[in-house]
Amino acid sequence: MKPINWLNIWLLTPALLLVGIFINEVLLRQAKHQASITSNADLFCDVYSQIKQLGAYDIVLLGASRMQTGLDLQVFQKKFPNRKSILLAQSGRGTSYPVLEDIVNNSDFKGIVIIDETEQTLISQDYDQKGFINHCHNNFSVNRQLNHRISVWLESKFVFLNPESNSLRLWGNLVTKSQLPDPFYTKTISTREQLTDYARADNKFLQEIYDSRLKGVKNMAKQPFLTPEKWLQQTEHWQSLVDKFHSRGGRVIFVRMPISQDRWKFERQIAPRELYWKPFVNKLNVPSVYFADYPDLSNFNLPDTSHLDMRDKSAFTKAFLEKMSNHLKVNSSTTN
Repeated sequence: MKPINWLNIWLLTPALLLVGIFINEVLLRQAKHQASITSNADLFCDVYSQIKQLGAYDIVLLGASRMQTGLDLQVFQKKFPNRKSILLAQSGRGTSYPVLEDIVNNSDFKGIVIIDETEQTLISQDYDQKGFINHCHNNFSVNRQLNHRISVWLESKFVFLNPESNSLRLWGNLVTKSQLPDPFYTKTISTREQLTDYARADNKFLQEIYDSRLKGVKNMAKQPFLTPEKWLQQTEHWQSLVDKFHSRGGRVIFVRMPISQDRWKFERQIAPRELYWKPFVNKLNVPSVYFADYPDLSNFNLPDTSHLDMRDKSAFTKAFLEKMSNHLKVNSSTTN
């Protein structure tokens, strides 16, 4: 019996692996899939770690998916070339209160915090965003940070590492349907911005999302909501935190990001901004920008009722910063 040539096996195995990776990459790119960074707790912590280097003129963006999809940090950089902006919004994880709480209590940052909330999240007792904060304090070691940065570099280069475009999905589709899988229409970049390309989305699927979300808001509008007085009482947890941040020179700005006109028609019935939002920001003595107050912030098309297309990010951000210009002016009494 001829002996096994282990040298040939050791040489052949990685070669076959590389060929397989190459084929996967070519097929996925042919189907217009794209590289995307995994938006997880490690990516959040990597960005959050930058807060130690931020000065009194720099900007931290908190909130949820509308902030991640709607604001273009390159536009921020062009507008404020000497100021840094970092994005700490978390998609689908409720109020950003736990992140602000950690910034105020566990950092020395005294710059500007722009917070994207809604009337529902301002009173929310859902603290899912705290999970990422706990991960940063308890699990995000130097070694893990280094490994994560290597992963981010690889994910930015290779499509097959995109969780929505993995090899299992590719070959599963080829075997069961004899066709390449449809590309996903969102991607995440290293700044944690999400780029939403609705031209990639299946029109029927997108319409189903639109109708489902609109139906949900319609049903909410039929249910009784808290009275303005009761609602304002349930937002009191923000007061002491904002006051403490203000006392060390920080500034807080609350924003309400745009939604579709169809959705706004019902949401404004649930919590009219004159009775809810405005008393809240007045009580906290903070500035705010509410999309519905400005035609050039509220006339964008939002194909899923809630998020801007990536092609509108730049124009929206420019208009947004124009409304924020007075609030973002450098305070001569503030020092780094």
